[in-house]
Amino acid sequence: MTLWQAFLIALVVALAYLARRILGDPQIERPIILGPVVGLIMGDLETGLIVGGSLELIFIGAATFGGTAPPNVAIGAAVGTALSISAGQGVETALVAAVPAAVLGTFCELFAKTVCSFLVHRADAAAAQARGRTITGIIWIGNAIHFLAYFVPTFLVLQFGANALEGVLSALSDDVQNALNTSAALLPAVGFGILLSVLYNKALFPLFFAGFALAAFTDFTVIGVAVIATAIVIVIMRNRTPQAPSTPQSSALL
Repeated sequence: MTLWQAFLIALVVALAYLARRILGDPQIERPIILGPVVGLIMGDLETGLIVGGSLELIFIGAATFGGTAPPNVAIGAAVGTALSISAGQGVETALVAAVPAAVLGTFCELFAKTVCSFLVHRADAAAAQARGRTITGIIWIGNAIHFLAYFVPTFLVLQFGANALEGVLSALSDDVQNALNTSAALLPAVGFGILLSVLYNKALFPLFFAGFALAAFTDFTVIGVAVIATAIVIVIMRNRTPQAPSTPQSSALL
């Protein structure tokens, strides 16, 4: 991996985070988006699509609720995809790199949030004096701190961690490689489990098993099941929409 590629990937990850703060969270940080972009930078779009989609299944339940700090999906996806392409291996390599990188990214993000918490008092003081430009400047200082919290660890891991990862992978035995392959196959189920724990609804949960049975025991693909489910939801929502009362006809015209 070249210095220029590491710089571009780190820049994309940091800008993807800024998009959340400026554009209302357009979900650019998701692995299914960053994976192909990293693949383009690395010159292997196909692997970027495959690894990005696989990591999206793993991190699908990672979302921020309240004050929680989930694994840093953006850094994990970018590092996992880039090092997987650099090492010339598949999803298991991305898994080895993505999960630790996501945890490291979480610590960096928490550090940035801690630093920015001290800026809040300055913003409050500026607001009390109606200094709008000062408030704007403080906000952008906070954005810059978070930008660096994404850019710096991503760049350092990509620039100095690729050779180390390749050395670790080459030293792994066949049994460990098989265990990583099995983990890569199971982790998407864990991601869906985390997502379902948030979306669980007792009344609708039987439909989940119906969709699973339809996909598992028929020739329907996941997309086909999703299309059928969408059509059913539209029909249910339309039937629940209250109908406008019809205008009674006057009997005076008889």
